[in-house]
Amino acid sequence: MKKRVLATLLAGFLCVSALAGCGGGSAPAEGSAKTGGTDSTEEGGSATAEGEIYEVVIQFPTLGDTPQDLPLVEEALNKITEPEIGVHVTFYPSSAFELNNTTTMMVSSGEKLDLAMCMFEGGAQSYVNKGMLIELDDLVEQYGQDILEAEGTAMAGGYYNGTLYTIPTEEKMGRVKAFECRKDLLDKYNIAYDEEKVYTLEELTEIFEIIKTGEGEKFYCIAANANEDAPYTYFAEADLLGSDYGSGVLMNYGKGTNEVVNYFESDEFAEYCDVMRTWFEKGYFSSDCNTTTDSSLVQLQSGNYFGMFSNAEPDMVVSHSATMQAYAQTDVVALRTTMPASRSQDYQVTQWMIPITCDNPEKTMQFLNMLYGRKDVINLIYWGIEGTHYLRTEGTENVVEFPEGIDRSNTPYAAILNVWGDKLKDYVMAPNDDGYVAMMQEFNNSISQEYTSDALGYCFNSDPVKAQFAAVNDVVTQYAKSTLGYGVVDPGPQLEEFRSALKAAGIDDIIAENQKQYDVWKEAQAAQ
Repeated sequence: MKKRVLATLLAGFLCVSALAGCGGGSAPAEGSAKTGGTDSTEEGGSATAEGEIYEVVIQFPTLGDTPQDLPLVEEALNKITEPEIGVHVTFYPSSAFELNNTTTMMVSSGEKLDLAMCMFEGGAQSYVNKGMLIELDDLVEQYGQDILEAEGTAMAGGYYNGTLYTIPTEEKMGRVKAFECRKDLLDKYNIAYDEEKVYTLEELTEIFEIIKTGEGEKFYCIAANANEDAPYTYFAEADLLGSDYGSGVLMNYGKGTNEVVNYFESDEFAEYCDVMRTWFEKGYFSSDCNTTTDSSLVQLQSGNYFGMFSNAEPDMVVSHSATMQAYAQTDVVALRTTMPASRSQDYQVTQWMIPITCDNPEKTMQFLNMLYGRKDVINLIYWGIEGTHYLRTEGTENVVEFPEGIDRSNTPYAAILNVWGDKLKDYVMAPNDDGYVAMMQEFNNSISQEYTSDALGYCFNSDPVKAQFAAVNDVVTQYAKSTLGYGVVDPGPQLEEFRSALKAAGIDDIIAENQKQYDVWKEAQAAQ
């Protein structure tokens, strides 16, 4: 899951490699404060005395390599934060693939850490259950007005057991799934398309049949690989309740139902398995689709594939289209497979947490709020120093470009994983333009209440059934994420075998526990 989402985030950078390993930054200095030359405000709490500046140690997620000029950006940032809010920022580079281990080890050992990133973990419940996090409700109310304004609906992803523990970093108030495909082939075979409608499995099958017949045996319709989510996740109209498919879901986008059900027992999943088997047998998938580790985007760039399943919010479509333009000289069309919807899982991808190792949560929250409210701060961390790491594009308000001789491959500074505050305040690079923000706002406004889950703010605590939870997820990986998920086996006997294995692993116990927790949460919501 981590590799899939990281590859998606990197699509806009025309890069899909992911380097494992821990960031090589030095540990922050001991102690919680640095003496500063300016007086701080007294809003920061008792841990910051007049004349002192509080040091905020914040994780800087990387893909293994620390940016060469990170110290320069840190220095420039502190010229803003020290006089304005009495905070000195120390970046702690950490590999995105090791964030969980890094955070757990630092907090367990009592090492100073003020802001930690929860990335691709489906929420921060594991940290909460270990007593590692500070509650944020009062802090956000007092110091987080820019956070609340930027995140809006997405704040629902930060709650656990009715308490706010994390701050999401979302500019998109929902998600829409799609099959992104080559426009040149749609045009070649005179296939009409509508980017506003939702395509069924049957409708996609008809399109694939035309493309496969025309392009021949060695051409495949669907790029997929073993590290990515199986295609069923791009058709499921389910709310995962802050967890995943193995712990029970609400169907119908989480709207109008309070029954937590086993998604894999649904007619929807059974139909999906039958169609995937047909697709595999007809050669729409490659024969190694469930074992290859080449990313779908790289496969698509080879010219031997028609499309890939992906999220299709405006930024994703633009970035994938740019990649295809660069590699295959064709535009991308997104054929939606779900409606634009707001569900609990949409706001738990990247989130900031304040661990118990933070001595001054008030000052830390002030700094975090600045990350969401200050355009200059956000772009300093994201793009670096103007004139050194980027240039403003003449005649535009928000478009930037690299200085001469610098590109994505050799820039001395890049915050490749953009987790920094309100992303609608980011500068953008071509092919995006000044219309980007309006485009994203239009998408956010297009999400209707009909497709906004009733479960926003709920997050399942799997701790009471953690043994069953682990066993069920192993079964899901064995069947749904490999064989059945890609049609490489006949679903006739395999589907029933899969369902039986889920029951043996304890899925009914998990769903019962999820239902119990959800009912309690709903009662509490009704009482408010």
